[in-house]
Amino acid sequence: MMRKNNRQIWAVLCCLSLASCATFQRSDLYFGRGIPNGGQVSEQQWKAFSDSVISRYFPEGYTEWDASGRWKDTQTKVTITEPTKVATFFGKSSKQRDAALDSIAQQYIRRFHQQSVLRTDSKSSVRFISKTP
Repeated sequence: MMRKNNRQIWAVLCCLSLASCATFQRSDLYFGRGIPNGGQVSEQQWKAFSDSVISRYFPEGYTEWDASGRWKDTQTKVTITEPTKVATFFGKSSKQRDAALDSIAQQYIRRFHQQSVLRTDSKSSVRFISKTP
């Protein structure tokens, strides 16, 4: 009988600890910075795009980071290595959020003549850790 009570207590503790976490969708957009006909999206061009496009859709915030991308060009079949910007977003899944992410990708494709922007989505448990008094 004691084992069953221990399991019940453990289950309650697990549920309580999970209650402090929210489940959100994590979405990452991968923006290659190489321009097909030569050149590269500069830091200034990226900042202008991020400030005018991404921030307009996600004023509550997102995270940007630098990466190095490798992918096979669908036209030339050559593996390309290029600097990449990644933007990470957390939020509740919705049609409006999906449309905003897709719109950001389409605007980047048009502005910088890209073949594509990679988008990944996954469920994440998130919580903010605040300063304790």
